[in-house]
Amino acid sequence: MQEGSIRSDIELRTPVAIAVGAGFKREIASLTEMQNFLKEWPTVRRGESYTAAMRACEAAWAAEIELDKARQAFLVFARKVGIEWTGADPVTVLREAKIRRNQARESQAQHGAQH
Repeated sequence: MQEGSIRSDIELRTPVAIAVGAGFKREIASLTEMQNFLKEWPTVRRGESYTAAMRACEAAWAAEIELDKARQAFLVFARKVGIEWTGADPVTVLREAKIRRNQARESQAQHGAQH
């Protein structure tokens, strides 16, 4: 981007994936999206990582810090509040755990019946 030009948003090199709802992924792809997400975060759930992420976004807008530093602060926030996307669908994880428990019980029952 040329010096002196105005940009309406700053795209992230790598979007931040967060978990929203039961197993749904949302990608945050710009500085504006990060800030908007943070602004919508419930006041009662805001803590130090929230404040640090919001300040980092504001500093990135003012070109006081690199955009990647704001992204990292947002990732720390996402991790601390438990919304970082791990790639695992929680519904699938729970279903697979239940299947493994049932298989273990069946195996134990069969093993017990042989003795």
